[in-house]
Amino acid sequence: MNELKDYILVLDDIIPDKLCDDILNEYIHSNEWMESHAVNDTDRKIRNCYAISLSSQQTIDKNKIIRKLLDDKIFEIAKLALTKYNKKFNNTQISKDSGYDLLKYDKGGFYIEHIDSFIEIPRTISCSFILNDNFKGGEFCFFENKFIHSLKKGSAILFPSNFMYPHSILPVTDGTRYSIVTWFI
Repeated sequence: MNELKDYILVLDDIIPDKLCDDILNEYIHSNEWMESHAVNDTDRKIRNCYAISLSSQQTIDKNKIIRKLLDDKIFEIAKLALTKYNKKFNNTQISKDSGYDLLKYDKGGFYIEHIDSFIEIPRTISCSFILNDNFKGGEFCFFENKFIHSLKKGSAILFPSNFMYPHSILPVTDGTRYSIVTWFI
Protein backbone atom coordinates (compact mmCIF):
# COMPACT_ATOMS: atom_id res chain seq x y z
CA MET A 1 0.00 0.00 0.00
CA ASN A 2 1.34 3.41 -0.98
CA GLU A 3 1.99 6.19 1.51
CA LEU A 4 1.41 9.85 0.64
CA LYS A 5 5.13 10.40 0.01
CA ASP A 6 5.09 7.61 -2.59
CA TYR A 7 3.06 9.86 -4.93
CA ILE A 8 5.93 12.33 -5.05
CA LEU A 9 8.11 11.41 -8.02
CA VAL A 10 11.63 12.77 -8.53
CA LEU A 11 13.08 12.32 -12.01
CA ASP A 12 16.82 12.92 -12.13
CA ASP A 13 18.49 14.05 -15.35
CA ILE A 14 15.24 14.57 -17.28
CA ILE A 15 16.44 17.92 -18.64
CA PRO A 16 19.79 17.92 -20.45
CA ASP A 17 22.35 20.28 -18.89
CA LYS A 18 22.63 22.15 -22.19
CA LEU A 19 18.90 22.93 -22.21
CA CYS A 20 19.09 24.15 -18.60
CA ASP A 21 22.01 26.40 -19.58
CA ASP A 22 20.27 27.63 -22.76
CA ILE A 23 17.17 28.63 -20.79
CA LEU A 24 19.23 30.48 -18.19
CA ASN A 25 21.42 32.15 -20.82
CA GLU A 26 18.29 33.49 -22.53
CA TYR A 27 16.56 34.81 -19.42
CA ILE A 28 19.01 35.27 -16.52
CA HIS A 29 19.84 38.90 -17.38
CA SER A 30 16.38 39.77 -18.66
CA ASN A 31 14.56 42.88 -17.47
CA GLU A 32 11.30 40.86 -17.58
CA TRP A 33 11.58 39.47 -14.04
CA MET A 34 8.54 40.39 -11.95
CA GLU A 35 7.81 39.82 -8.28
CA SER A 36 5.96 36.57 -7.97
CA HIS A 37 3.20 36.11 -5.48
CA ALA A 38 0.85 33.51 -4.10
CA VAL A 39 -2.60 33.27 -5.67
CA ASN A 40 -4.58 36.41 -4.71
CA ASP A 41 -1.79 37.61 -2.41
CA THR A 42 1.26 39.80 -2.86
CA ASP A 43 2.61 39.41 0.69
CA ARG A 44 6.40 38.89 0.48
CA LYS A 45 6.18 37.01 3.81
CA ILE A 46 4.40 34.17 1.96
CA ARG A 47 6.43 33.99 -1.25
CA ASN A 48 9.65 35.78 -2.02
CA CYS A 49 10.82 35.13 -5.57
CA TYR A 50 10.68 36.49 -9.11
CA ALA A 51 9.08 35.01 -12.23
CA ILE A 52 8.89 35.23 -16.00
CA SER A 53 5.94 33.65 -17.79
CA LEU A 54 7.86 31.71 -20.45
CA SER A 55 4.82 30.57 -22.42
CA SER A 56 3.17 33.96 -22.80
CA GLN A 57 3.16 35.25 -26.36
CA GLN A 58 4.46 38.60 -25.12
CA THR A 59 7.55 36.91 -23.63
CA ILE A 60 8.15 34.71 -26.68
CA ASP A 61 7.77 37.65 -29.10
CA LYS A 62 10.79 39.42 -27.54
CA ASN A 63 13.11 36.83 -29.14
CA LYS A 64 10.69 34.73 -31.16
CA ILE A 65 12.93 32.09 -32.76
CA ILE A 66 14.96 31.17 -29.68
CA ARG A 67 12.17 31.50 -27.11
CA LYS A 68 9.65 29.50 -29.14
CA LEU A 69 12.25 26.75 -29.55
CA LEU A 70 12.94 26.74 -25.80
CA ASP A 71 9.21 26.66 -25.01
CA ASP A 72 8.77 23.71 -27.40
CA LYS A 73 11.67 21.83 -25.77
CA ILE A 74 10.25 22.46 -22.29
CA PHE A 75 6.89 21.17 -23.54
CA GLU A 76 8.52 17.92 -24.71
CA ILE A 77 10.32 17.48 -21.36
CA ALA A 78 7.08 18.19 -19.46
CA LYS A 79 5.25 15.65 -21.63
CA LEU A 80 7.96 13.06 -20.89
CA ALA A 81 7.80 13.79 -17.15
CA LEU A 82 4.02 13.42 -17.14
CA THR A 83 4.27 10.17 -19.13
CA LYS A 84 6.64 8.79 -16.48
CA TYR A 85 4.28 9.91 -13.70
CA ASN A 86 1.27 8.36 -15.46
CA LYS A 87 3.18 5.12 -15.99
CA LYS A 88 3.70 4.86 -12.23
CA PHE A 89 0.24 6.20 -11.28
CA ASN A 90 -2.15 5.43 -14.10
CA ASN A 91 -5.26 6.98 -12.54
CA THR A 92 -4.46 10.56 -13.51
CA GLN A 93 -6.51 12.15 -16.25
CA ILE A 94 -4.67 15.13 -17.67
CA SER A 95 -5.85 17.22 -20.60
CA LYS A 96 -3.29 20.07 -20.70
CA ASP A 97 -0.63 22.00 -18.83
CA SER A 98 -0.73 25.58 -17.58
CA GLY A 99 2.29 26.88 -19.47
CA TYR A 100 5.68 27.47 -17.88
CA ASP A 101 6.90 29.97 -15.31
CA LEU A 102 10.61 30.50 -14.78
CA LEU A 103 11.26 31.23 -11.09
CA LYS A 104 14.25 32.94 -9.50
CA TYR A 105 14.85 32.61 -5.78
CA ASP A 106 17.68 34.94 -4.77
CA LYS A 107 19.45 34.59 -1.43
CA GLY A 108 16.69 34.74 1.19
CA GLY A 109 14.02 33.70 -1.34
CA PHE A 110 11.40 31.18 -0.15
CA TYR A 111 7.79 30.04 -0.42
CA ILE A 112 5.99 29.06 2.77
CA GLU A 113 3.95 25.87 2.96
CA HIS A 114 1.00 25.95 0.55
CA ILE A 115 -1.01 23.84 -1.87
CA ASP A 116 -1.34 24.34 -5.63
CA SER A 117 -5.01 23.66 -6.36
CA PHE A 118 -7.83 26.12 -5.70
CA ILE A 119 -11.50 26.44 -6.63
CA GLU A 120 -10.60 29.27 -9.02
CA ILE A 121 -7.52 27.43 -10.37
CA PRO A 122 -8.02 23.66 -10.23
CA ARG A 123 -4.81 21.73 -10.83
CA THR A 124 -4.16 17.98 -10.74
CA ILE A 125 -0.37 17.43 -10.84
CA SER A 126 2.32 19.96 -9.91
CA CYS A 127 5.70 19.82 -11.62
CA SER A 128 8.92 21.69 -10.94
CA PHE A 129 12.11 21.47 -13.02
CA ILE A 130 15.42 22.51 -11.46
CA LEU A 131 17.76 24.41 -13.80
CA ASN A 132 20.82 24.79 -11.57
CA ASP A 133 22.31 23.44 -8.37
CA ASN A 134 25.02 26.00 -7.59
CA PHE A 135 23.09 27.41 -4.63
CA LYS A 136 22.52 26.42 -1.00
CA GLY A 137 19.18 26.02 0.72
CA GLY A 138 16.07 26.19 -1.45
CA GLU A 139 15.08 22.60 -0.70
CA PHE A 140 11.65 21.27 -1.67
CA CYS A 141 9.73 20.24 1.47
CA PHE A 142 6.50 18.39 2.12
CA PHE A 143 4.31 17.75 5.16
CA GLU A 144 5.67 20.41 7.53
CA ASN A 145 9.27 19.67 6.49
CA LYS A 146 9.00 15.94 7.24
CA PHE A 147 10.07 15.11 3.67
CA ILE A 148 12.91 17.33 2.40
CA HIS A 149 14.49 16.91 -1.00
CA SER A 150 17.46 18.72 -2.50
CA LEU A 151 17.07 18.53 -6.24
CA LYS A 152 19.98 18.58 -8.63
CA LYS A 153 20.28 20.40 -11.94
CA GLY A 154 18.18 18.77 -14.65
CA SER A 155 15.77 17.02 -12.29
CA ALA A 156 12.01 17.29 -11.91
CA ILE A 157 9.62 16.70 -9.05
CA LEU A 158 5.96 15.84 -9.65
CA PHE A 159 3.19 15.39 -7.09
CA PRO A 160 -0.56 15.81 -6.65
CA SER A 161 -1.60 19.47 -6.40
CA ASN A 162 -4.39 18.85 -3.90
CA PHE A 163 -4.80 19.65 -0.21
CA MET A 164 -2.98 16.47 0.86
CA TYR A 165 0.35 17.74 -0.53
CA PRO A 166 1.28 20.92 1.32
CA HIS A 167 4.81 21.89 0.31
CA SER A 168 7.29 24.72 0.58
CA ILE A 169 10.61 26.00 -0.71
CA LEU A 170 13.05 26.60 2.14
CA PRO A 171 14.99 29.88 2.08
CA VAL A 172 17.97 30.04 -0.26
CA THR A 173 21.02 30.70 1.92
CA ASP A 174 23.61 31.25 -0.83
CA GLY A 175 23.43 31.83 -4.58
CA THR A 176 20.29 31.88 -6.73
CA ARG A 177 17.90 28.98 -7.36
CA TYR A 178 16.26 28.76 -10.81
CA SER A 179 13.36 26.47 -11.63
CA ILE A 180 10.45 26.12 -14.02
CA VAL A 181 6.99 25.26 -12.71
CA THR A 182 3.92 24.01 -14.49
CA TRP A 183 0.69 22.39 -13.45
CA PHE A 184 -1.14 19.65 -15.29
CA ILE A 185 -4.89 20.11 -15.44
